[in-house]
This record gives sequence, structure tokens and C-alpha cells, in this order.
Amino acid sequence: MTQTPEAIPKPGWISVRSINYVIAGLLVVLGLIGQSHAAIGYALFLIATLLLLSGVALLGIFALTRWFDTAFLRQSFVCAFWMGAWAYVFAVASFIGYYTYEAAIGNVAFRYILFGPAILAAIVVLDVGIYRVIVQKNLPTFRRFGDLWNRDGLDQDAMARTLVDEVVLHRTLFKVSPLRWARHQLIFWGFGLMFLVEVAAVAFREAFPSFGWTDIWHMREHPIRLAFDLAYDLTGLMLLVGCVLALAFRVMVHGKAEQKFTDTPTTVFLLVLTVSGFMLEGARLGLEPAGSTTAWASFVGLAFIPISPTGETAREALWIFHALAVCAFIAYIPLKRMIHSCATPVGRLANSQKGLLADKKAKVIAGLSGRFGRR
Repeated sequence: MTQTPEAIPKPGWISVRSINYVIAGLLVVLGLIGQSHAAIGYALFLIATLLLLSGVALLGIFALTRWFDTAFLRQSFVCAFWMGAWAYVFAVASFIGYYTYEAAIGNVAFRYILFGPAILAAIVVLDVGIYRVIVQKNLPTFRRFGDLWNRDGLDQDAMARTLVDEVVLHRTLFKVSPLRWARHQLIFWGFGLMFLVEVAAVAFREAFPSFGWTDIWHMREHPIRLAFDLAYDLTGLMLLVGCVLALAFRVMVHGKAEQKFTDTPTTVFLLVLTVSGFMLEGARLGLEPAGSTTAWASFVGLAFIPISPTGETAREALWIFHALAVCAFIAYIPLKRMIHSCATPVGRLANSQKGLLADKKAKVIAGLSGRFGRR
């Protein structure tokens, strides 16, 4: 008797996954008993980041070009995503064990004892939320029509145009409303670029020093540190202006049909984070001597010095508030409309494939015709 594809066992998958869970558990245990090091977690984090970025690059080559062998590319980006995801899990496991032990022996400041579990919980909520919205909800469609999505049938030109016009530039939105376009672009790219800056900052601020390399993060006049300060201020300014425009748009469309395109709670949440972040920067700049040669890179923070806290206790309280609010916002992303910033581009790119969509419609019609023909 011939087995159906669903009935054929998949040897190795369960065992490999189980082994990975055991490795993650061992990393936690090693950290808890003081037999780990921060460098292990950061090395795994950097490996995960490089693998995931490689997966994105390979997927882009697969979808937008005819370069290289199709089967090789497919296997490569799937492998990169799979390995990157597990390296990320291993990094988190290593951090849990190591920093729990460090906190228990008193090597972690109180602010980080609060921040550590909060950011871990926020990341878990974010990861699960993104998986459910983007992957889990679309699995039935992928499984039903996955045979139609092949590289030979892709219209690379249409996908490239859509990527530029609708995902990067949002030209259709600009034609509808330049104000909505400006608001969206500033918030979307401000947040996205700041996220990338923060990932890079983790490498220079935390990972490289843990490897024993020179800690340039505390060298204020170092060009790389100045570049990070400038990048943070530019992306933060984008968010600040974008939030102000969003609130102005909300006032303009109050009671009108366009009000459905607003998300005031998210805007206010993001505005509070941005302002508190600049206030923290202003508090730091306020402690620097007059005539500092590095303050220019934090040009927005300079404007916030007058409203920034001056006392040590107040600065500590503001840091804790800002850090915990950031964690709350990360967990908030998949629960509200901001998740569409991830889901919508995927839908736009899929809808650019008119030929595949036509094949999909034909398959549905053929399936329905066959069903009704048998009755």
C-alpha cells in the first residue's frame, strides 16, 4: 500500500529539534552554575544575526533575479533561516543562564536586574506574535497553493518594481495623501533604521568588549561612537517628527472617514519613548563640560537639556522608565496595527505576481468544478 505524503515519516526532524532543545537547556544550566561567559551569548547572537541577514539576501536573490541554481538557492536560504533561528534561541538561552548567575552574585546593577527579564519577555512576545501573524495565519494558503510558487513562474521585474514603489517608497500612499505618506515614511523608516542601528550598537557596546577587544563605546571622541550618536539622533528625529505629523493628521480627520487610518495609542506610546530617550541624552550631555567637541553628534539631545533631569536619582528613574517602556512597546508591536508594517509588504509583493495569482484562481475553479461535477 502506497503511503500518502502526510503519512510518510520524517526521520531526523524530531530528533534534531530535540537535540537543539537539549543544547539550549545546557546553555542555561552552564550559565546558572557560573560556567559560562557573556562572550558565548554575544558570539551566538552575532552568528544568528549574520545567518538571518544572509537568509534575507539569498531570498532576495532568489525572488528578484535569475542568478544561480534555483534548488541551491532555496536550500541555502531555508538553511540560513533555520540555523539563524536556532542560533538566536541558543544566544537567548546563554544570556538567561549567565546574567541570572551574575545578578545572583551581585555583579549586575539594579536597573539591569529589572531590564533583563523585561526585555527577554518582550522579545518572546514579539517573536511569537510575528510568527502567528505572518507565518501561522498564512500556512493554509502556503500549503494549498505552494506548488504554484516556483521561481520559473515569478515575474522578477514586477516584484522589483513593487519592492521599490510600494515597500520602500510607498508611492501609492503618496498619491492618496502626501501627509499620510510623510507620517508613515518617517515612523516606518525611523523605527526600522533605529532598530538596525541598535543591533549594530550591541556588537560594539556589548559583544566586542566581551571578546576582550578594545571598548570604543566609552571613547566619546572615537569616530565610530560619534557615528552611532549621530545615527541615533537622526532616526530619533525622524520618529519625533513622524509622531507629531501623525497626531496633527488625527486632529485634522477627527470625525471623518479618514480617521480609520489613524492609530493614536501607538503614536502616543512611540512619542513618549522618543521624548524620554532624548531627555536621557540631554541629561548625559548636561554632565559634559562646556565646549565639548563631541556634543555636535547628539544635536537633538542638546535641545532637550533644559527639560532633562539633573539629579542622579531622577536620571536613574528616567532610565528605568524609558527602558521598561521600550520593552512594553516591543511586546505591544504584534498586538496592534504596527505588525502590519511587517505583514503588508509581504502581501504587496505577493499581489505583484499576477500570473501566479491567475494560476491560483484557475486551480480553485478547477477544484470546485471537479467537486460539483462528482455530485
